[in-house]
Amino acid sequence: MKRGLAAAAAALTALSLCACDEKKSERPTVPEVTGEFDFSVLKVGQADAIILKTENHSVIIDCGESDDGGEVADYLSDNGIGKVDYLFITHFDKDHVGGVPEVLGSGVEVGRIITPKYEGTCDEYEHYAEYVEENGFEPEAITKDFSFTLDDVLFEVFAPQRSSYAEDDNDFSIAVDVTHGENTFLFTGDAESMRLSEIMEQTGYTKHDFLKVPHHGKYNHNSKKFFETVDPDYAVITCSDKNPAESQTLDALGLVCENVYLTSGGDISVKSDGKEITVSQ
Repeated sequence: MKRGLAAAAAALTALSLCACDEKKSERPTVPEVTGEFDFSVLKVGQADAIILKTENHSVIIDCGESDDGGEVADYLSDNGIGKVDYLFITHFDKDHVGGVPEVLGSGVEVGRIITPKYEGTCDEYEHYAEYVEENGFEPEAITKDFSFTLDDVLFEVFAPQRSSYAEDDNDFSIAVDVTHGENTFLFTGDAESMRLSEIMEQTGYTKHDFLKVPHHGKYNHNSKKFFETVDPDYAVITCSDKNPAESQTLDALGLVCENVYLTSGGDISVKSDGKEITVSQ
């Protein structure tokens, strides 16, 4: 009887290992490192505006509030960025979508606009929706994960898995998982507890070297588990002096991460050479 149980357990283990190997083999190949990858998390209050640069390409994740679009456009101009290959609007809260019309109207060429598939309710979303329609932009509302490579950087994009959430806008957040050589980076929008569970599954419950902390440092019952799973070496919280990160979040994050940065202290610059990560503020 014991031998039968042992055999069954071994069979289950083998099946589990096969499933893991199969899932791992489905991941796209990480390209060989040929240069640097860097990005900036802008100080725009309790809002997200992140510009990522490979050797020859650029990506934006969110554009802050309406008043922040000019700052994003100025950053692009000051850094000689005339074309953005992908603009991700993680979700349609005003502090993520509000600055998009000004960025699109600044003269920068934008390749693909990627959004979650739902309709926002705030005035800033309405302005954005009117602007893209009137100016011939065609955002892509995704329901499935996809990946792409720019130079030597792999981007994996994880779509929300449900058609409705208790937390509405926030849990519709798209997650962007970035790999440059040995270094991994995870950007999570304003994901709340239900969406965090999905993101952990979508990323394979793997460690990441860098985390853009969800929802400006607000705490939920999945935060601690999420931080332990991601186990970042570096983390950034997009917050302000007026709207700081919650103490519970800082405490839980501090148990796994020694290097926590707040945008309330200024722009944060991150550089990767494929092996080492350098963060400055």
